Amino acid sequence: MRRGRGRQADSARRARRVRGNRRSSYVCGLAAALVLASAASADANPARITAKKRIAPRVVELTISTPAFTTPTHVDVDLPVGYDTDRERRWPVAYFLAGTMNTYASFNAVVHGVELSKSFPAIIVSPNGDSGYWSDWYNGGAFGPPEYETYVIEQLIPLIDHHFHTIPERAQRAVAGVSMGGYGSMMFAARHPDLFADAASISGAVDSNPAPLAAALSVSPTFQEGEVDAIYGPRATQEIRWRGHNPTDLANNLRGLDLQVRTANGIPNPGIGEELLSADSVSCVIEGGVHLASVDFHEKLTELGIPHLWEDYGAGCHTPPNFEREIADTMTVFTEDFEHPPAPPSPFDYQSIEPGFDVWGWHIGTDPGRAVEELQLQSVSTEGLTLVGSGTTSVITPPLFPGVRLVELHNAVQTTVRPDRKGRLHFTVDLGPADTQQQDTPGAVPAEVRKSVTFTPSSP
Repeated sequence: MRRGRGRQADSARRARRVRGNRRSSYVCGLAAALVLASAASADANPARITAKKRIAPRVVELTISTPAFTTPTHVDVDLPVGYDTDRERRWPVAYFLAGTMNTYASFNAVVHGVELSKSFPAIIVSPNGDSGYWSDWYNGGAFGPPEYETYVIEQLIPLIDHHFHTIPERAQRAVAGVSMGGYGSMMFAARHPDLFADAASISGAVDSNPAPLAAALSVSPTFQEGEVDAIYGPRATQEIRWRGHNPTDLANNLRGLDLQVRTANGIPNPGIGEELLSADSVSCVIEGGVHLASVDFHEKLTELGIPHLWEDYGAGCHTPPNFEREIADTMTVFTEDFEHPPAPPSPFDYQSIEPGFDVWGWHIGTDPGRAVEELQLQSVSTEGLTLVGSGTTSVITPPLFPGVRLVELHNAVQTTVRPDRKGRLHFTVDLGPADTQQQDTPGAVPAEVRKSVTFTPSSP
């Protein structure tokens, strides 16, 4: 098995950097729009910082009140060297997600994050993930708290950008995680690829399909007094919810990100400080399991032709010494990419099980009568897009047509559309009757209606 970055990964990164220097005016305009949207969302943010305490020279602990949880939650923010003295400087941000039964403090308390990051030129944000797999819980169909994904994506990121000297842009935002946090980092990146330029899995459980890893996800809520299968529901009846969050199933969404997949193999390694007696059999079994998931994820990315850094370190267990070497290497790559960020994909593909979603400036709303199933966007560009799914689907484009009087549409319900004041198109696409049987349940037929919509603008 290939170890290290290899020529292919280095070449892919250089190629992405070249493309990054040739961004179109549309991409730059979209980036500006996303910054403005981030500022607007901060004003409407239901989460509030209720306490802010400096607990170490470079570490700030936040207490945050949010409807995403029933009690206040905490965040550690590690400030880069020079943050307090250079008040005019703005900094990239890296979000680090902890593993099962760890906390917001684990980055500093368990893997010595302050020491690891002394040369890292970015703010590090460590939210609390408990044992919730960084997801909004299904809770037997009741939904509601805990809502880890909503909290981080919609509330915490705007809070951090508002209260700290960040560069509030996708190109300067990364996410990484250990174990369950590796699942969370790649899940966040796959479901929100327009928010992160870099994502890294550090000994991560990045595939929930293998039985041992599925079992771990099922029982994980019990570690915080939740019910078995509270996160996505029983797999036998809610398979689509599992797959709609699983990084390996969502791998195609990750094009255009700089990806790192790091793992050891579950064999104790005294060479990194794992004493044979302290590298207990449980930690080695766990690392063997996440190694299996990491290989699955790596092979899926390879199958799809998605460039990524694959690092199989060989010997090592699910222990702090193993995590520390992986985190140090991850930070090195993040530092390089903050200097030379990867360019957004153009055109892009995206798939989601959500009834409504926003991605890359596009807003999609699915048919209200449609059961839970996947909707695919393919080859989305300034010239149009392809939709695969069922039911009447609504689309709002980014501001692609400022100053254009009329746009002719092919394969949409409307044949012509007048752009709104911002230059966006609003239209609907008929993908046939809405499927009423949830995908991946017995007897369900996958939605396969495909419509390619093209745009032909009139002269300004």
